[in-house]
Amino acid sequence: MSNILEIDLDNKMEITISNENPVSLKDLSLSLLSFNHQFHKFVEGETDKETDIGSELLIKEVRKGSIVIELVSQAAPIVPLLWESGTLSQWSTVVQGVCNWLLGKLDSPPKTVTKQDLQEWNKFVEPVAKDHGSQMNINVSDGGAVINNFTINSTEANAIQNEISKKIEQLDSPEDHIHRRKVMYWYQAKFDPSSETGNRAIIDDLSSKSMKVIFENNAVKEAMLHPPEHFKKQWHELAYVVDVEVETVRNIPKMYKVLQYYPEYTFDPDAE
Repeated sequence: MSNILEIDLDNKMEITISNENPVSLKDLSLSLLSFNHQFHKFVEGETDKETDIGSELLIKEVRKGSIVIELVSQAAPIVPLLWESGTLSQWSTVVQGVCNWLLGKLDSPPKTVTKQDLQEWNKFVEPVAKDHGSQMNINVSDGGAVINNFTINSTEANAIQNEISKKIEQLDSPEDHIHRRKVMYWYQAKFDPSSETGNRAIIDDLSSKSMKVIFENNAVKEAMLHPPEHFKKQWHELAYVVDVEVETVRNIPKMYKVLQYYPEYTFDPDAE
């Protein structure tokens, strides 16, 4: 089964998704929308602010049979003049460069990439990543002569998404690894002020896994293990607001260091 997306401008781009299973309409739609927005950003980024160019890709024709969608761009005829080989040829080079960067084949992306960009590239490869054994072929030709051609298989699409997840996590983490006012609840604790073992807690906003906990000082630990009596609940049933530093080993989070505890924000997570 092949789903073919054709983009016809001065030159022609054809994206073929060879899939083993039916492609979700939602996944295909989000893939096309993400592709369209990235193309829009690409064109807008290559022109001066005083030049008004519509760079949206528009659906020209939907054919019956396999999913075949032919798109045209409002960017013609001005944008093709910006690149000798044509808009789509240059755009395909950017797409290939971003994919190769996410696959570890390039040290840096061809363009500056934001968190939103990463999220859209994630959606772009989703139809292939979800379907084991499928692949996406991107071909750009001019008058029948191939200018650029490359393929992303399902394994590579999954690798791209995994790398995107890592890069987004890095963008979300403060450089100093200090996170302010996060909700923490105990997984287990040892009632020994002098012990640095046996204490584990969970901070859902940072990780769903429990991690070892150490404290800036014993007073903080004592306060968290003996909450105000008016809650009428045990220490492990309450939620605490803390400042923590995430300690890592080989860039993998392994331990929380509680720097400060805000007792006035302690609350019962089950209360309405």
